[in-house]
Amino acid sequence: MNMIQIGIFEDNLDYLNSLLEVLKKEESITISTWNSAEAFYSNPPKGELNLLVLDIGLPGESGIDVLKKYHTIETRKSLVISSLQTDDVIFSAIKNGASGYIWKSELDSLLETIQTILEGGSVISPSIATKVLLAFRKPELNQKQSPHPKKESGLEILSPRERQILELIIEGDSPQQIAQLFGTTLGTVRQQIKTIYKKLQVNTRVQMLKKARLFGIF
Repeated sequence: MNMIQIGIFEDNLDYLNSLLEVLKKEESITISTWNSAEAFYSNPPKGELNLLVLDIGLPGESGIDVLKKYHTIETRKSLVISSLQTDDVIFSAIKNGASGYIWKSELDSLLETIQTILEGGSVISPSIATKVLLAFRKPELNQKQSPHPKKESGLEILSPRERQILELIIEGDSPQQIAQLFGTTLGTVRQQIKTIYKKLQVNTRVQMLKKARLFGIF
């Protein structure tokens, strides 16, 4: 039996245990885990992985940066499992080599997803597929609606990390949870949220959510 070597980047211990609980059902899978990109670089696997499974919101170097470095070898395969769903994060992951992008809640189909990717296919969640289609259609729709489309103001001035934080706030995560996710301090996250308020020209969480809805985030 050929063993499948899978590496996992996940700093949330509870979620890592959930992943391992699913993967251990398949006897042909062997697993290596790291809680950050830096841990992976300092203690790399002994052999080539068949699949790298990772989150985007890692402490230290982000999952996007990992993908950029990991996919310098064309034959490598990776699967993103994340709760982040902003367009720029999704497209960056796919552009930088990810063969799949699914939500953290979709563990029931994880083994099937892995098998599809190992066989050369790609898997993305239906809601992500919808985002991709809309992104391709949006320029054409805007052109049809107006010969002089106005540039969207607001979200384009947010940094990638600020957009990730905005996305997590929309999903209901608290500043404490966001700080834990990114491996930073609560004070840093609160300052980043204040910066988001300022850039979006809002004063309350409700106003921020309304503006995010206006820009099509959810």
